[in-house]
Amino acid sequence: MSENWDEIAKNWDREEQVRFYADQAFVSLIKHVNVCDKKWKSRRILDFGCGTGLLTEKLAPLVREVVAVDTSKNMIDVLRRKEIGNVTAICVEMIDNATHTSSPWFSDFDLIVASSVCGFLPDYERTIVVLSRALRANGYFVQWDWLSSGNDEFGFTTDRISNAFSRADLECIHVAPAFVVTFDDEEMRVLMGVASSA
Repeated sequence: MSENWDEIAKNWDREEQVRFYADQAFVSLIKHVNVCDKKWKSRRILDFGCGTGLLTEKLAPLVREVVAVDTSKNMIDVLRRKEIGNVTAICVEMIDNATHTSSPWFSDFDLIVASSVCGFLPDYERTIVVLSRALRANGYFVQWDWLSSGNDEFGFTTDRISNAFSRADLECIHVAPAFVVTFDDEEMRVLMGVASSA
């Protein structure tokens, strides 16, 4: 899968819908987790499946550190060329590699964001469990993914996200459509899930 992402990385930031998605994800995030509050200046965020870092760019000025991970080397290379001082960009297949998930950097996150990535995971539910273990107490997990139309297996339902949060021992705070993206005159709704750790 990462080979396909590698091919589109160079022009990814130029795509209008991609930038719009990142903008709307950020706007919806601050409605539920106020990362603009000064207390976040000392906190850490994991941007899981960060791509070229469009969301990372918005978060970095607000926090102490953003660890941005993606499986696409070219996407990570684009992010690294942006030279954002408090961003650590890592190309890694993290979830299937116990070495990485037990690394010191993979812990103590106050917030984990996953923007349009969970639908591409081979085992979404297992991934949420692994990611939840990297959250600090009272940390947040936030995801944005396409809302299922119910006609195929593409996208997520509110129940699937809520159930995954429950299995990962996360408290579900909010699961609902957050915004709409238009592709070739077709409107696609984006579902947002927000949860917190105990």
